This record gives sequence, C-alpha cells and structure tokens, in this order.
Amino acid sequence: MYNVRLISSTEGFALLEGMWNRLLSVSQANNYFLRWEWLWNWWHVFNTPGDRLAILVVEEGDEAVAIAPFYAKKSLAGGILPARLLMFLGTQDGPEGDVGSDYMDIICKEGAEGAVIDAVFEYIAVNNLCDEIFLSKVAASSNAYGLIMEKGDAMGFLTEVANEFISPYIKLPSSWDDYLGSLSASMRYKIRNERRKLQRSHQAVFSKARRAEDLGLFLGELIKLHQSRWTSKGMEGAFSNQKFVEFHERVLPIMLKNGHLDLILLSDNGIIRGAIYNIVYNDKIYFYQSGIDVEKSAVSYGFVLHSHCIEDAIQRGLKEYDFLPKGGTDDYKERYTNGLRRVSDIYMALSRPVKYCVAAKKGARLAYRLIKPVRN
Repeated sequence: MYNVRLISSTEGFALLEGMWNRLLSVSQANNYFLRWEWLWNWWHVFNTPGDRLAILVVEEGDEAVAIAPFYAKKSLAGGILPARLLMFLGTQDGPEGDVGSDYMDIICKEGAEGAVIDAVFEYIAVNNLCDEIFLSKVAASSNAYGLIMEKGDAMGFLTEVANEFISPYIKLPSSWDDYLGSLSASMRYKIRNERRKLQRSHQAVFSKARRAEDLGLFLGELIKLHQSRWTSKGMEGAFSNQKFVEFHERVLPIMLKNGHLDLILLSDNGIIRGAIYNIVYNDKIYFYQSGIDVEKSAVSYGFVLHSHCIEDAIQRGLKEYDFLPKGGTDDYKERYTNGLRRVSDIYMALSRPVKYCVAAKKGARLAYRLIKPVRN
C-alpha cells in the first residue's frame, strides 16, 4: 500500500533536496530538468500570485518511491471558465513565458510506475486538487507516458495529447571519425570545410567558464549574441524576459559547482563570435542555448561551435548529445543527429464543467472550419 503526502509549503519543498536527487538518480526519468535545484530555483523566480505548490510524495512505509513535481495555478478552461490547473514545476504558459524545461515526468523508482501513477491520480481525484491538468514535454519513451494516458481514460478524464514535438539527438559513437561517417556527405563536407577555414586563416580560441567569477562575463556574452541574432530577425530572444535571465543567474553557479555546466565562448582574432550553453548530466550533453555573431563572416561559427562541442563530448566518453525539442526555426538540428524522440503535452479535464467547456470550444472550432467561406 502506498501513502501519498502533499507538500504545499516552500519549507517542505526545501527539505526534499537530498531525497529528491537520490530518487531521481535511480529513476528511468533521470534528466537534469527534474533535478531539485533546477525546479527549486524555477519556483522562486517564476511563481506568481495564486500559484501554490502541490508536490506529491509517494511513500511505501518510511521509503519514498516517487515524487510528482506539481504545482497548481488559476486558469481559464477553454479560455472562459475559471478553473484550477495542475502543471509540472518548471513549466508555465502565459505572458511570463517558459523557462525551457524538457522531458518532464513523475520521478519514480524504476519498476513501480504503474502502482505509483494509480496512487497519484487517485489522490488528485479524491482530494479534488484541480479541475484540469496540463503535463508539458513528456517523452513518449518514458515508462510513465502510456500509463498516464491509460489512467486518465480509466478514471473518466477527458484525456488527449495537446501538442507533439520532435527532439533530435546523437547517439555518440566512440570516435569523431565514426560520427562524421554517420552524417550525410553534404553535412560531413560542411563541418570539415568550416573547421578548415577557421584553422587556415583565423586565430580561434575556445574558452570554457571554469570559475564562478567567469560566469558574469560568459553569460553576458551569450545574452548579447543571442539577443542580437533574434532581434535582427524581428523576433524576441529568450533572454528578453528578465525572469529568464534571473533564473539562469541563480542556477549557473550551482551547475558549475556540481560539474553540470559547459558554458563556452568561441573567439576569432580576438572577437567573440559564438557562445553555447550546454548542460552535462548522466553521461549526456543537453544543448540548451546559443548565440552566434550576426556580422557576416567567411566562417559559419555555428557549425564550428557545435562540431567542437560534439567532438569534445565524444572524447569525454559521453553517450549522447541531445538538441532538445525543436521549435519553428530549429530544422538545422536534424542535420547533426541520428535519432529522434517524440515529446508530448498531455491535457486532462477532470471536472464536469471543464469537460463541457472544452468540448464546446472544440465543437465551435469544428463548426467554424466547416462553414467559413473559402477564399480564392
């Protein structure tokens, strides 16, 4: 028999740190975005008035076997009906934007997922924790993914996949030559040619943040390059949100101290031309953010910087280089990779009014598509 305990205070959240990361380390869901320090700092920066912690700790006797890292917030179901929404910590919709947490999941001792998900969702329903649930960026390969969908259907929730994403990754081989051999001929030529151009006529230096004192400079250069590139396209960059900047100012020193950070600058003839922010965890690299100089150059610094980081990961004996889920401008990611993951957002409507509201909105959209005039 499992017991489910609700943690709704920051004090309770703080006390979970050691147990949380130990449990994550033996979970199939073990990725950096579920680390306690990532989600703790996210909560302190991004929570808004009306948000409340709703972390569910599943216990068997005195042993914690799972953590469902949830919080609850006010929402408008179907855009019109006031409701209570349950989400993963680290994820957020609305004007404050999203910090970019991926591969969200229920942290669970491997092998116990079925009973844990039963216990978690029955607790949610019995204790009326929310009216709707939105679980963002769950990998379809997760042990929990199919079980969550099945449990939602079995409990009579309106359960559906709201959005789907593709997440390209490289299963790293034992050598750089083997990696190049896995690429298309055109991509292989492009990487080699850009690296040759840089070596032939430039003085390139790759530098990595190694001390806490380095972080201000390195992050500042990343932000400057990233924002310049996006504003040159008439778009807002991720760092235009001050809360996004504040969050990373908080987590970078922790990541550096624990050996989880690769923050790298590429300078060419004394000018910083590129920056990359990678997360190192569980024998993997997660490519998180980058910035490339917008000034025209004979060298494609993005190709050089990524290829440098991939080769370095191979030399370090890491197993995977993950580009994380693609956005609308990320088609380039698949050119480097030899694997794809499917990542989904799961939506559940629990209460009857919310179900009716969501169904009505769908019906209205369908009716509009059927009757709207066809334009020549």
